[in-house]
Amino acid sequence: MANTIFLGATLRLKYIAGHDDNNEPKFTTKTYQNLNGTHSVVDLLKVAKAIASLSSQPLDSVVKQETTDLS
Repeated sequence: MANTIFLGATLRLKYIAGHDDNNEPKFTTKTYQNLNGTHSVVDLLKVAKAIASLSSQPLDSVVKQETTDLS
């Protein structure tokens, strides 16, 4: 039987930083590391939106990336 062990998670907020000469969006990213596994997706999304509300740049996306050990 396979086991999974949670090692950590990262929350990445991607903002629209402007547009280039071809009117394509340019992005900037802010990463928050060392999240533990007890936070729900709803809670993380609320926190991400609260953080994004402090920025003058519009929020494009929120990504949660988990690292697990498979054995």
